[in-house]
Amino acid sequence: MQEFGKFHTIKTGEAKLTQGFWANRVTDYEKIIKNLESALLSEDNAARMLNFGIAAGEIEGEFYMNEWSDGDCYKFLEGCVNQYAVTKDEKIMDVVNKYIPWIEKSQEDDGYIGTQILLTDRERWTDTENHELYNLGHLFTLACIHYTVTDDKRLLNVAIKAADYLWKTFSPKPKELAHFGFNPSQIMGLVELYEITEEKKYLDLADIFVTMRGETPEIRGDCSQNRMPLREETQPIGHAVTGAYLYAGAADVYAHTGEEALLSAVKRIWADLIKRRIYITGGVGPQYVGYSDRGDTLFESFASEYNLPLRVSYNETCANIAVAMWAKRMLQLTNDAEYGDWMETIMFNAGISGSNLDMTRYFYSNPAAHRACHHIEPTFAQYSHVPNQRFFTFDCWCCPPQLLRTFTGMPKWIYSLSDTGVSINLFGGSELNTTLKNGEEVNINIVTNYPWDEKVEINAVKTPKDMDLTFRIPAWCDKATFNGKAIKSGIHTVKVNSGDSLAIVLPMQAQLYTANPLLEQSNGMFAVKRGPVVYCLEGNDIENKISIDELAIPKDVQFSETTIEEFPYGMVGLKADLIHRPHSDKLYQPVADDKEKKIPVRFIPYFSWANREEQDMSVWIPRA
Repeated sequence: MQEFGKFHTIKTGEAKLTQGFWANRVTDYEKIIKNLESALLSEDNAARMLNFGIAAGEIEGEFYMNEWSDGDCYKFLEGCVNQYAVTKDEKIMDVVNKYIPWIEKSQEDDGYIGTQILLTDRERWTDTENHELYNLGHLFTLACIHYTVTDDKRLLNVAIKAADYLWKTFSPKPKELAHFGFNPSQIMGLVELYEITEEKKYLDLADIFVTMRGETPEIRGDCSQNRMPLREETQPIGHAVTGAYLYAGAADVYAHTGEEALLSAVKRIWADLIKRRIYITGGVGPQYVGYSDRGDTLFESFASEYNLPLRVSYNETCANIAVAMWAKRMLQLTNDAEYGDWMETIMFNAGISGSNLDMTRYFYSNPAAHRACHHIEPTFAQYSHVPNQRFFTFDCWCCPPQLLRTFTGMPKWIYSLSDTGVSINLFGGSELNTTLKNGEEVNINIVTNYPWDEKVEINAVKTPKDMDLTFRIPAWCDKATFNGKAIKSGIHTVKVNSGDSLAIVLPMQAQLYTANPLLEQSNGMFAVKRGPVVYCLEGNDIENKISIDELAIPKDVQFSETTIEEFPYGMVGLKADLIHRPHSDKLYQPVADDKEKKIPVRFIPYFSWANREEQDMSVWIPRA
């Protein structure tokens, strides 16, 4: 099996979280899994395991709610298997094994599976909104991971049968089905299935789905990335989840075909994204409804250049994580630090802000500002899903299982492999036990409380002689040291041997950021970052009950660090004195002098907002 690119993903279970930031988030995995499972078994939730039970003839009922429910159930099971891979806790597999027979019995004889069709009067392949390929893609990914971890072929057999059905249906490239790549998780899933089975037609089919984009531009147009062939596209366009899945899938196809046109396209689209269309938090897809530059109606989409609103920013959790998935693939293909820097930004900020700190309640959208007494009500389509309160069940429940599979799958984000060595993509307390292509065993562990602490210790417990170890010094750090010597930001590769211990120090302090002047919504404002973490201000953390909208930050503001006692994990808060700038509730008013008395405040990590009572929140604060 030929591979292009510098690195590839490790197998599920080859690494585990041990301590620190990411391990903390899944320590109570049993509670998290039970909480999510109870939502999936609720009669009223939009994603329902019950649909499989009905299709299998095991329980009574009718199909309910979203056409993409099956895919979200598969994501939940994937998250469970990720955690089982490192804990071997049989209680997790008890959960998974309850539903595998339901999934098996839901499959038609010809391989088709999809409860949104089988339990309704809908016909196959009549409406892209039925999300048939989205569901199948997540089935393929789940099946590959489940087989890798357990050697159990039940789900893999379901996936192979379904993929063979797709091959028969789509390999002739029927014109009437050319637009059915909408929400294309099936591209990534088919590549994973190819990697497991080495059946080349699955890779060929993934390439077909990439190529079909743009063949019927009159159907869904830019919203489904269908106005222009991917290989000719110049910008991220349309639905942000489906776009990021497409670009990540194309990167996966390139990793096995080496087609330069694909790599050039996704590089070009990426460059436009980070120059004009991404939030400082890594959030993407700000507009719920609008129009593309080419005139097509859009939903949940990337917006026009430099259009990044604050309170009404959509920034769906699934979209943010999908862009991080794309960034990880680009990092592995190119070894370019920029992709790793943005992957890190997303994963410490907008990628995880959708969950509360104990992973029991969720947001769909991730705005950059919120006002408790002035809700953005979802009465007008533009503001649909803008959060006012975290949910347990919801009318679009795709984000909770996306977060579960991301948190439990973090070891695969931290490490990648080449034929001759290991790459560390993110710093997190973890341990890698793997075998290189030449059969040499590798055992590496990372000890760190990053991003709260600046120290990272990498221990090469067992490696081949002079093994290549690659790591990234983030762009935000200009005073990093490696084994006591100064080191520049970017990608570095060193030789390591068994018993070596490497010390990386990444000094971090609060720093003010400004936005490009063309980004009007944040012009004249400051945001605060410490290391990779973007900070925000909530109303509870402002003394004297001053309104968040009456505060401004001086350029020479001084920050002091403090532990946020009411939050878990020993998170670092930032104390500062801000300027009091009173205003009335009038739309316009004469300029008044700032108050001389400074207002003490405490900034908290953006991802931790909305974990107390509802209150005002802002990432961007006006400059004094």
